[in-house]
Amino acid sequence: MNGRQSGAPVGSQGLTPVGSPNRIARRTGANMGSPRFGSPQFPRTEVRAPEAGSDNTRSTFAERVYQSIGRLRGQPELGSPFGAQQQTPTAQRTNTSAFSPDTDSQMQLSELDLGAGSSSDVLAASGSPQKVSSVVASAPKRAPPPPMTVSKSAARPAKATAAPVPTSAIPASIIDLPSQRMYALAVLAVLVAWKLYDAISLNADTDRTSFYLFFKWCVLDTALWYAGWRLHIPRLSVSLNALYALAGLSAFLNLNMFFMSSSVLTLAVKPVAVSIASSCLRSVKSIPWLGPRLVGDSDLLIDSFELNEEHILGRHTIHVLPHSLTHMNPQGKSFCIDEAHLRAMPWYHRYTSGVFGHNRYPQTTIPILVNGTHPDSISYAYTSFETGQRQLRTIKNVGALQMETNAVYPTLGNWVMATYHLPISEIGAYEIYSVKDRKGLEFRTAAQAPPTIVVSCPRARLQWREDANAADNFVVGSDGHASICQRIDRDQESGPTSDGLIQAVVEGYEPIEMTVVRLVNGHREVINLDGIQPQSIDDQTTPGEDLDSDQLKSVEKWSRYKTRTSAYTLSDTFLRPGEYVYKLESFRDAANHSVKMTDMNANGIFDGDEGKATPYMARIAVHRRPGVRWAEALLNAELPLRLSEDRARKSSYALPLSLLGVGPWTVNYVIVNGADVSQESKSFAKAVGAVIDANQPGVYHLVSVSDKHCVGQAEKTNVTLAHAPKPTANISATPITAHECGGEIGALIDLELTGRPPFAVHYRERNLRFPNSRAVTRVVRSQQRRHLFKVMPELAGTYEFEFFQLEDDNYPSGLPISSTIEQEIHAQPSAKIDTLSGRVPTRACMGEELELPVRLKGQGPWELVYNVVYENRRTAKTVTGITDESFTIQLGMFEQAGEYTVELAQVKDGNQCARDLLDVSTVINVREGGPRVSFQCPDNGVRVLDGEQAQIPIYVAGEFPVEVRYHKIGDASEQVYRATIRRKSQHSSSQVDSVAAYGPGEYELVSASDICAGTIDPQGARCTVHVEPKPSVWFATDHLHRDGEEQNPGIWRLHESCEGAALQSAFELGLSGSGPWKLEYRVDFWTATNARSGVPAFVDRTATHTLVALQSSTLKPECCEPGLYRYTLLSVSDERYQRPQRLLAAHEAVAPGAGVTVVEHVITKSPWAELRAYSPDGKPLDTSSRGSFRRRAPSIRHCLAPGQSRSDGDAQTWAKLHEHLPVFRIEFEESGQAPFQAWVEVFPASGPSEVVHLSDIPGYSQPITLPDHVASQIGRYHMRLVRTRDARGCEHQFVDPSDVGLGRPDHGGAAIAGGIEIEYIEAPNARPASSSPAANPTRDVCVGDVLAFDLRGLNSWTVDYSYNKAHRSTAVTKRLFRRIADVPGNFTLERVCHRSANDCCSEFDDLQYTVHDIPRVRVSGGKDVYQDILEGDKVDIRLDLVGTPPFTFTWQRRSIEGAKILESHTVKDLDKYAYTISTASEGTFEVTFVQDRYCQYPKGMK
Repeated sequence: MNGRQSGAPVGSQGLTPVGSPNRIARRTGANMGSPRFGSPQFPRTEVRAPEAGSDNTRSTFAERVYQSIGRLRGQPELGSPFGAQQQTPTAQRTNTSAFSPDTDSQMQLSELDLGAGSSSDVLAASGSPQKVSSVVASAPKRAPPPPMTVSKSAARPAKATAAPVPTSAIPASIIDLPSQRMYALAVLAVLVAWKLYDAISLNADTDRTSFYLFFKWCVLDTALWYAGWRLHIPRLSVSLNALYALAGLSAFLNLNMFFMSSSVLTLAVKPVAVSIASSCLRSVKSIPWLGPRLVGDSDLLIDSFELNEEHILGRHTIHVLPHSLTHMNPQGKSFCIDEAHLRAMPWYHRYTSGVFGHNRYPQTTIPILVNGTHPDSISYAYTSFETGQRQLRTIKNVGALQMETNAVYPTLGNWVMATYHLPISEIGAYEIYSVKDRKGLEFRTAAQAPPTIVVSCPRARLQWREDANAADNFVVGSDGHASICQRIDRDQESGPTSDGLIQAVVEGYEPIEMTVVRLVNGHREVINLDGIQPQSIDDQTTPGEDLDSDQLKSVEKWSRYKTRTSAYTLSDTFLRPGEYVYKLESFRDAANHSVKMTDMNANGIFDGDEGKATPYMARIAVHRRPGVRWAEALLNAELPLRLSEDRARKSSYALPLSLLGVGPWTVNYVIVNGADVSQESKSFAKAVGAVIDANQPGVYHLVSVSDKHCVGQAEKTNVTLAHAPKPTANISATPITAHECGGEIGALIDLELTGRPPFAVHYRERNLRFPNSRAVTRVVRSQQRRHLFKVMPELAGTYEFEFFQLEDDNYPSGLPISSTIEQEIHAQPSAKIDTLSGRVPTRACMGEELELPVRLKGQGPWELVYNVVYENRRTAKTVTGITDESFTIQLGMFEQAGEYTVELAQVKDGNQCARDLLDVSTVINVREGGPRVSFQCPDNGVRVLDGEQAQIPIYVAGEFPVEVRYHKIGDASEQVYRATIRRKSQHSSSQVDSVAAYGPGEYELVSASDICAGTIDPQGARCTVHVEPKPSVWFATDHLHRDGEEQNPGIWRLHESCEGAALQSAFELGLSGSGPWKLEYRVDFWTATNARSGVPAFVDRTATHTLVALQSSTLKPECCEPGLYRYTLLSVSDERYQRPQRLLAAHEAVAPGAGVTVVEHVITKSPWAELRAYSPDGKPLDTSSRGSFRRRAPSIRHCLAPGQSRSDGDAQTWAKLHEHLPVFRIEFEESGQAPFQAWVEVFPASGPSEVVHLSDIPGYSQPITLPDHVASQIGRYHMRLVRTRDARGCEHQFVDPSDVGLGRPDHGGAAIAGGIEIEYIEAPNARPASSSPAANPTRDVCVGDVLAFDLRGLNSWTVDYSYNKAHRSTAVTKRLFRRIADVPGNFTLERVCHRSANDCCSEFDDLQYTVHDIPRVRVSGGKDVYQDILEGDKVDIRLDLVGTPPFTFTWQRRSIEGAKILESHTVKDLDKYAYTISTASEGTFEVTFVQDRYCQYPKGMK
């Protein structure tokens, strides 16, 4: 064993190798021996040491390989209490991995295939692939199994799954995939470089921010990630979630890089970015000739310049060595060894494992802490618990032991603090005896250190009790799991051990605690077995008989550490059905060695090997006892159930059952029919649709039920079936006699019925007087068992009543019966209102007569009595001698309006047989008069728009529909129009309707009627219809004048207006109609430069406008752009005519003051001018003021040396200078009319502005002469046009009058817009900055100093300087010019010029500097020296200095760890170049500060 232990737990469900697959393969080895598996008594367990704070040791990879072999073979375990192949759970352990190989089985290691995937597959001897993470151990058995050998088998490669072919949005036929990836990476690299450049440029010098850069890079980054998601380039594709994450991350980075100057990211990245950028710039600058010209005097190089750290080199460290110490098991841990594993090992492994490190088996080791030099030999004492003998053992090959280095002391040579792991293979007590190094010096050992106890590792398992009772169908299956039927109560249990079905057996150093988890239907319960008296105790070993008394005392002393076996019985009632799962969760011995099982899945159910039981887990399936009862729908039905022979009823029933349990089922039931009792049974495969077919009467009792597992009881409910009796009928008849009618007029029939109501009796009625007539079938229905009904036919004759069918509830299809009754019938007369032959009147008018048709039956002649009822009066009338069956009653005339009821009261035939009539009547509504009609005409008549049909409102009162007739007065055709007024509700008293009018005019009502003639109201007999006039609009010509041009004669125009001037007049509009009006007009425009102005085909611009006008309105003409405007009225609409009415274009008035719809207006162009500048020789300068109103024009600059201005010099010098200044002119466009006037505002260099008036300008160009006092000093002055005017009086205003006279911007006024600007520039100057080393009057500076100069003048300079005779020129935009003195030599600032005017320069001869080098110091030759000394020895430390004396330096002594300063000294004014420090103290000596005559290092210290 090589002493290295893996930290991955090994269990029944898998192993997790530590490290990569390559590391696992290296630790496996190529030719492993054949391990032995499992103890015959106990399966393999793994143990954890008691200390929680210590590091977990790990089982070796070889051990996991051995375990996987046993599982991959798929061999059944012999003698397992569960009768199935057992499985070892995963155990968590602290110090050791105890593995129990089988001493009686020899196997060879199969080849192991470990790939890079998530799980590796191994091929067992059978060739079937299994997971390498599965492990199988031997199950406990009393007798050992026979030996078994398994041959080696080669690994079969796993089946490969075809991976999907990667696709890209860009077809590979256009760009192949590698090229796509290359282009994508190139784009990414360019964007990253660009972003870094922007970030460094923005943040290198100042803490500026830029929203533009932030927004730009957010857009670019989002586009980049979107392209990666959209293009799907293989290996570079981005998912949608990754797209969102990358876009958010990019926005966060951009926010920190460009928008937040003080962000955490900026503070973290800026120093790194500046360092990288400065390094790149220094590398570029080092290129000869080209480098300085590319980089120049970068501020980044200046700010990031750092002096070389080699100015102070070397440190000297002195250390005193401590004494060497050793301590066995310093943390006081306890250890255990799996004895079964020891017995399975070859004999020579016990003696060579510590030397050769056999890594196939886990090895228990005891840590030995060594603090000092490397040990050469270790001696320790071993005491056996079995014999009590003490043995002294020595390990000379210490280098072969596993070692962990805790601390290294580089300053102490070969001193270390290390832990050596002593491998042990025997149970007993261990003590350190002595440790020596190579020189033979003995280490000090810890005083009173207790011995280290090594006991046997605890093991446990679950097993079924061998004497378990088989009651309640207790069965152990082939997979090792058991099943039992649900127990009803405890009285049904049999035997004294019926409660306990499972035992927990544990072996180890007692007392031992166990935790068993029981899951009952997912409910977790914890059973702690702590301090419970075990069922049996068996000591594995007994003292030998050949031991002496001292050895017996020693054995007795150590006997409490011996291994014992205990068994505990777990009892349960199993009253609840479901799944009972028992799992040995953990167990712990007296030395606190604990084992925890971790093979519980997420649902709380324990997993075995392919569903089989393991020594640590067992399942008991408690089956619910089955049950049976009648279905709820059957119990809710009406009982008893009736069996009927009718086809509409049931002759048998399917009695539904409700089954509980697991199919198939067998149901036992009995049928009791009086004294007959029959036993029946029926089997069912499914619970759904389980029924018992019942076709015989009786009482059905459910007895019992059995399902797949158990026998259950049935619910004590019964179902009764009974035969339904057939119905019967007893029919009798009694004649109904009337002597005045000649005898019998009908029959009273009596029905006596038996059966279940309701009943229906069918019979046929036939008049034998007419043998060829069809019989009439009738039905008599009754809810009672006795029923009486009358039969009274109207016609005379002998009637036969044949009853042929009887129905009741049990026989709805009916049963045939036979009963006939004959009866002689004398007919009675009858009368009724005839609704078929004639119209029965319901309405009438006063004074009108009506006829009511009546039909009579019987033997004539007839006598008819009828009543006329009006209000509370009843008038009876009799009509005799009626010989015809059809008779008409004459009613009327009606004298009063109201409701009349005519009733037929009695009819008598020729035999004087009278018959009273019931409910034979009709109602007649008599009206007093017809409808009343009148027009509801407005006061001004009905008004309608042109083209629309008018509706005349009319008032109608009466019964609807009402027909109205009317005509138009004065119509030559004398046509009469008809209209029918209909009413939805006949009960409305009045309604206002309308009739159609056919054109304008006066209409008159002629007549109105419904069923009666109506009346017309004379006041509303007539109504007039008017048509509204259309609106109109026109231009009033009172303030217009005629156009005399030949192109457009007769067009009216306004007076001409000037461009930009306020209009004094507008177009007046004439309006007719009903206001307000909405006008639409068109404006045609021809520019002033259009040669064909006024021709419609050459119009420059056309626009249509809308205007809302009142009674008096005007149209405001256009006012801005010069040219011809033509206004044309297009349409008009008013309040009545909402649709626009088109207008005709008319140049002439149709009538005086109306009709003109086209007018014109001319706007003349204002005089436009601009200021121009010319050189004295007449050459024009690009300083036109025309564009200056849109942008700032360039200035005319003139450079002056100091003292040349009028304020500094004399007037004569200024006059000579003035002769060379530019000449300014004002130039007009030729569109204006001369003479012109102009006003020019001049802003001098200082003082208020002045307006110069130029009058009577005869031509289009005129020079401008300005007074000398306007521009007389160095600085900038400005002039601009204010306004111009031509001979027509038109003006052009260039500047707002409110802005004239305001001060210059630098004097607190508003900005000056437009015009021409002149600037007199003074030559620049440069002086050393006061806070810079350049201000040193001696002109001596050091390397690393920044030479800073204040520049004066315009904010743009060119600086020329030389450094060590190398001349350079650089452009400067800041007022502070800086240069780093990076090498010794000479620096001279020669000249400064304005970049805008390169001929304005200043030269210097007093800015010459000498750059001195930084002093240097070397400690012990500039090297880091580590020296070990003994107490009392001294060491001389030499310091060498380089520079210009005198020197001043500071040296310090620090602790070896370097955190604490032990002493510090400063040496001043040293004129020598060397210095020596003599010391005997421990620590690190170093120099922190050095200074010579000119310079110092570090620069910030004094």
